[in-house]
Amino acid sequence: MPRVSHHFVADRPIDAVFDVVTTARYWTEWHPATRGIEGDIDHPARLGDHITEHVTIAGIEGTGTWTVVEHDRPHRLALETELAMGRLRISYQLAAVADGTRFQRDLDFPELGPQIAAVMAAQSQAGVANLARLVERQIPAQQGVARPSKA
Repeated sequence: MPRVSHHFVADRPIDAVFDVVTTARYWTEWHPATRGIEGDIDHPARLGDHITEHVTIAGIEGTGTWTVVEHDRPHRLALETELAMGRLRISYQLAAVADGTRFQRDLDFPELGPQIAAVMAAQSQAGVANLARLVERQIPAQQGVARPSKA
């Protein structure tokens, strides 16, 4: 199963970063594939929450319902969805570090061919960079700036 991983470090407190990155109403702001969302979207994700996402990936439109299957605030969250193409899993890991909070997003998806995999990787990378900027806007600064980078 292919995996794409990206991370950033933000000079923001871990609890606040967790709350922003796990609130689904922001998905359309930061993830290039997300066209719309419904469901449990107006609060930081909780175990068992359901989020329906409408996406466009490599010109293909689709809809999936994510379920929060792991939740350990403020350190870990995982969501899964089952689509015709197979199971997808997104996991977030957060850690307090000297510079603030390290956030990592991993996307595991079924083998879909190199073209779609490349698009998903590019959208994920752009999304995490956008998410770093969203965290900066939504949470008052401690010291410095969010720095996106590839894991």
